[in-house]
Amino acid sequence: MTAIAATFLASCLGDGLAITALMLDFHDRGTGGFGIAALFGAMSIPPIVLAGLAGRISDRQPARRVLPPLGIALVAVCALMATAHAVALLIALFAALSGLMAIAAPVFIKALLQAAPGPLISRAGALVSMASSLGFLVGPGVGALLMDAIQLRGVLLVDAVTYLAVPAVALFLPPPTTTAAPSDSAEPDHKSGFLAGLRILAQHLPLARMVLIGLVLTFALQVTNVVEVYLVRDSYGASATVFGLVTTAWAAGQIAGAAIAGRWFAERPAARPAVLTVLAVGAALLAIAALHSLPGLFILTALAGIADGAFGVARQTTLGRTIDSASQGSAVAAHAALLNSATIAALMCSGLVAALVQPRTVYALAGGLLLLALAATHLYRRADSLKTPAPATEQRAAPTALSTD
Repeated sequence: MTAIAATFLASCLGDGLAITALMLDFHDRGTGGFGIAALFGAMSIPPIVLAGLAGRISDRQPARRVLPPLGIALVAVCALMATAHAVALLIALFAALSGLMAIAAPVFIKALLQAAPGPLISRAGALVSMASSLGFLVGPGVGALLMDAIQLRGVLLVDAVTYLAVPAVALFLPPPTTTAAPSDSAEPDHKSGFLAGLRILAQHLPLARMVLIGLVLTFALQVTNVVEVYLVRDSYGASATVFGLVTTAWAAGQIAGAAIAGRWFAERPAARPAVLTVLAVGAALLAIAALHSLPGLFILTALAGIADGAFGVARQTTLGRTIDSASQGSAVAAHAALLNSATIAALMCSGLVAALVQPRTVYALAGGLLLLALAATHLYRRADSLKTPAPATEQRAAPTALSTD
């Protein structure tokens, strides 16, 4: 389990290195906002397009068989990027890199969940969340430093080295059983893939509600991420260093929240506390919009990061406990596609919203949207429970069922 999480950390670190180095290089070339937007599109669109393929591969093939060729392909693409110069070619290769990672991610997560049965599922979710947060926390800073020292080509070669961990982790995984391969290959098509993953998520109402709230959370946070620099630099008149520290406070909060939640949810239900974490994020966003204190901004940002990190673990824990192992890959891939779709929608809306209203108003709208989503799902849950009352025997068992996600 530790080896898988360490590899996930290395790959996220490589992603952070690559995106930061490419952003700085495109800025220095004067590509403008279009080039940066195309770069983010190359990062977000492949996981949506390849969700079906990623789900099928992760559900039908053992991780030990999939990860070595994926790792070699990731290293090869990074090496090609190091030799490329044209902006369009770099964006295309970065899209290929994102596509390969989109296939590898559900393989990693499923392998981690399988290595952590029972109460350790929450620890596995915490490791995934902490690894990704730490990778994207350290990656941009290291990438910026390396750009000054060894330029884009050197950074991309370092990125290629980080991806060597992907085939190496296969050595720590158990070998596939000889009887599992035929049964996996005999699985019918409708049981894996993107649509199958969506159906699986929708079949479990507590998980479906959590996924829906998570999509709204992702949308709201991505919108605030766009205007955060204007809030810090313009509304507070703070320096670029302060802005960097604010983003660091968020990432550090995410890591702390994931670590706390990994222990808290080990033998506790995760669905109901997840609602409280989203409520905390919404309240923090509304407070940021209302307050005019820079220390308060740091505290509220860190608290919102803690709540967001805890929600990620709660969602991962619920998915691991609810979805059967044979379908976890498709569910994870479909969920990632939904999150990336919410991210793209937020990026498309944020430019228009930021141009029309002040940053504080954007934070207020984002916080209000989260509270509205929570209220809507709560009302739907109550209406659904009133519409389909349980028999007497099921009513007596209901409290036990609710406590197990």
